[in-house]
Amino acid sequence: MGSERYLVAVIGAGPAGLFAARELALNGVHVVIFNRDIKPGGLAEYGIFPDKLKIKEGLRSQFRLVLALPGVDYYGNLAIGAKGSLRLDELKELGFQAVLVAAGAQGTKRLGLPGEDLKGVFHAKDLVFHYNRLPPFSQMGFEIGRRVAVVGVGNVALDIIR
Repeated sequence: MGSERYLVAVIGAGPAGLFAARELALNGVHVVIFNRDIKPGGLAEYGIFPDKLKIKEGLRSQFRLVLALPGVDYYGNLAIGAKGSLRLDELKELGFQAVLVAAGAQGTKRLGLPGEDLKGVFHAKDLVFHYNRLPPFSQMGFEIGRRVAVVGVGNVALDIIR
């Protein structure tokens, strides 16, 4: 590497992007993290039920350690991509020698079931983002009836059932 310092853009500040940024920074690389959300953490921040304070604070403390490393810069609320504030080719033009895309759960998965798009049928991620106050989901209304069916029995499904 010599006296030249590498400059790497990391797109996404979920656990994968933050871990990669940490490893790069600890090896002398200057890392700039770009994140579409305001806060870092991805689903580790926005996907965990709000009252799970020990889990959230444990993860947040790890994220703060990464962001405090010398040679790590963070820019939140900035989308990268064809419809974003910057495109990947523009990052290269700005002098980044490498771009690591660590953008995870961007879309929702459909099951392909009849009625999946009817009023009152919600995707788990939309509800999770709503109760974690992530815009624009925090401003959306979710009318939930007295009788509810939940497809799935993972951690997120159990949080939604609560």
